[in-house]
Amino acid sequence: MHKEQLMELHQFFVHVVRELLDDNDNCDSEYLRIYEKLDIKPHYIHKLKVEQRAAIFLLSASIAEILSKNGEKVPENLARRLAENAFKYLNNKRTKSNKGKKLRNSKRNF
Repeated sequence: MHKEQLMELHQFFVHVVRELLDDNDNCDSEYLRIYEKLDIKPHYIHKLKVEQRAAIFLLSASIAEILSKNGEKVPENLARRLAENAFKYLNNKRTKSNKGKKLRNSKRNF
C-alpha cells in the first residue's frame, strides 16, 4: 500500500474506534492505550509506513477487543493476533534502525 492509502485507512480506524467508544462508555482497551503511547496519528506524514501499519493493527486490535467484550461474535484471540502483527512491525522498525546505525558507525572506522 502507498503511504497515503495507509494514512486514509488509519483515519478510518480512528473514526471507528471513536464511534465504538461513544456507544460503550465502560470500554477500556489495553491496545488503545498502547496506540496512544506510540503517538502516531493519521495526519503525521513524517512517520514511516511501518509505524502507520503498526498503528492500524493496534487500532484494529482495539476494535476487536471492544467488540468481543460487548458480546459480538468476534473471537477473543483476534485482538491478540492483530496486536502481535503490530508489534512485529514495530520490532522490524527497531532492527532496521539499529542496522543503519551499525553501518554508519562502521563507515566511520574507515
